[in-house]
Amino acid sequence: MSDNGFSEVTAPPFMQPVILNILSVDDDEIDRLRLKKLCRKAGMEAEFFEAANLDEMRRQLDQEQYDLVFLDHNLGMDTGLDALKLLLTHEDQVQAVPIMLTSVTSYQTAVEAMRRGCADYIVKEELSVDALIKSIASAIERRALYGQLSSARASEKELKRIFQRFIVGCGPDLRLLLSRTLAGVRVVKSQARQDDSVSPSVLADVTMLERSCKDLVAFMDDLDSVIDDTREVTARVSPNLLQ
Repeated sequence: MSDNGFSEVTAPPFMQPVILNILSVDDDEIDRLRLKKLCRKAGMEAEFFEAANLDEMRRQLDQEQYDLVFLDHNLGMDTGLDALKLLLTHEDQVQAVPIMLTSVTSYQTAVEAMRRGCADYIVKEELSVDALIKSIASAIERRALYGQLSSARASEKELKRIFQRFIVGCGPDLRLLLSRTLAGVRVVKSQARQDDSVSPSVLADVTMLERSCKDLVAFMDDLDSVIDDTREVTARVSPNLLQ
């Protein structure tokens, strides 16, 4: 136990070597000071910036890029949700991780903040070094997961666009070629059943060609199904986005 009453806590490795830019948006100077002390006690190497209202927050966002932004849920005439919107829409703060500070009685605010893109929240009455470290770790992990999911979705969309270009551009001609090839295969196999003019090696090659053509047809049918499913999902989701 140290002189200021805080227990000694070893910071996780991700907090030790990195100098973070931290912004505290809170209209209570004492609460801002307390948060700053807790960040120091958690072993975080950081530059600490403060804002008491949205106007000050806006100026700070224009001047620095932040790693962590703590948003008080109660900012006088404004709310933490207003501050969250300001942060998330700022083009220079796409990497900032927002954490909402709420009271015990404002659980619904915390839920709404998470729904709107906040990475995590801490109840002020439960704020401690341990709670701070756990919240930051959780927020960073959650933000990393969202980033991976976004990249995966972007890759999936690009892959589906490639499939669609292939189906539209090459599909009809390829299907016609496969149809003609399978028709020729049927002629050769029919002749082989009637006489011995087709050698076994040629018949084996023809059978392999037939199997490959059928596999290609099945593959193209699968691509059609993927594209059709995407159109159906888009049709269902789009109206919901407008509500």
